[in-house]
Amino acid sequence: MDKHLLLQLERLRNEMVKTAITEQNLLHRDVLVLSQTLDEIIVRVQSERRTLAKVT
Repeated sequence: MDKHLLLQLERLRNEMVKTAITEQNLLHRDVLVLSQTLDEIIVRVQSERRTLAKVT
């Protein structure tokens, strides 16, 4: 598993939560963009995990 990817995921998650609190709006454009980026990374992590599970 790529630790850099997991660190990036955690950093973006924290940034999204902080932005949502600051803006007091879950539908703020910046929150949505961060959420979509997180979704993409989560899909990549899940894909990597499935690939690793098939190998072992």
